[in-house]
Formats: sequence, C-alpha cells, structure tokens
Amino acid sequence: MIKISDDKYPYWRPFPLAFSIMNIVERREGVLLEDDLIRLLKNDIGEISERELNKALMQLEVDGLILVQSIKKNQRVIKRIDEDQKFLTIGED
Repeated sequence: MIKISDDKYPYWRPFPLAFSIMNIVERREGVLLEDDLIRLLKNDIGEISERELNKALMQLEVDGLILVQSIKKNQRVIKRIDEDQKFLTIGED
C-alpha cells in the first residue's frame, strides 16, 4: 500500500495502484491514453505522483499484463495484453 495525503483517502489506499490501473484499463476495453488514465485515477483514488504512476505501469508491463507505447513525444497509450498475445523480451527471439 502507498501512503497518500489526499482528502479522499487520508491514510492509505484501500487497494494497490496497479489494481486500480487494471480496473480502468478493463473498463475502457483494453486501450486508453495516459492522460485519460491519469484523469480517471484522480476521480477514483485522488492525486498520484508521476513517479508512482510510472512505477505501477512498469510493474504491470513486466508482469505481462499491459503494453505501454509512446505515440508522440509526451503521449503514451496503454494497452491490455490478452491471453493469446505474447511479447518476447530481448534475447528470447
């Protein structure tokens, strides 16, 4: 759990940030922009830092649940990885 200082949850989040992210990705049918994710997270759990968001996105990507791609200089798209999709890491091809 991550400590936050927000009026919505003044002490602790009731569930991990990664769970909240996956919940939002599922609600958006597996694809959304990072800006939309940040806006929806603010509505659901309150303010989060860029560092917290990047850490959670990186962990979900390492776990093979999402794919984060840059589409412009300051814009990323988050996509859910379905069970039938598989991505190889460096050296696995």
